[in-house]
Amino acid sequence: MMVDHSRRGMLTGRWRQASSGIRPPWSGVEQHFLALCTRCDACIQACESNILERGQGGYPSVNFQKGECSFCAACAQICPESLFLSRHTRAWDLMFIVEAHCLANQSVECHRCQDSCEPMAIRFRPTLSGIYQPQLDNQACNGCGACVASCPVSAIKAEYNHVN
Repeated sequence: MMVDHSRRGMLTGRWRQASSGIRPPWSGVEQHFLALCTRCDACIQACESNILERGQGGYPSVNFQKGECSFCAACAQICPESLFLSRHTRAWDLMFIVEAHCLANQSVECHRCQDSCEPMAIRFRPTLSGIYQPQLDNQACNGCGACVASCPVSAIKAEYNHVN
């Protein structure tokens, strides 16, 4: 967990355990990004999908509820600090998780996440109950977040994959 050393973080008590959120694609190691990012908002303004917003401490953060990342790299190209890694690397090391309040877990047929997943990393498999359950293949996932935006009950969340 990161510590929020900003003035606002200190005054509100968030300095204890600040949640970092998901950084823009190709932003690299969190500590390096936070140390060099000037919070100029250039990447936020350049994002063609409008999924970047000011997060905690004023740093850019991805909000997949607004849509998916098109991997246009406009955020990386416009950064005056040249913080972003090469586009020839994987954009993120993200993992998507289907939470318990997924409609399929409530015995309601819904396949919106699968329908929005271009790399077909989400498939529905039959179960004994007759309701097909989602299974995510995080190896096939490109991390675009389309499944998060399309879920009608916000049951899919993204988090960094810290297992290497």
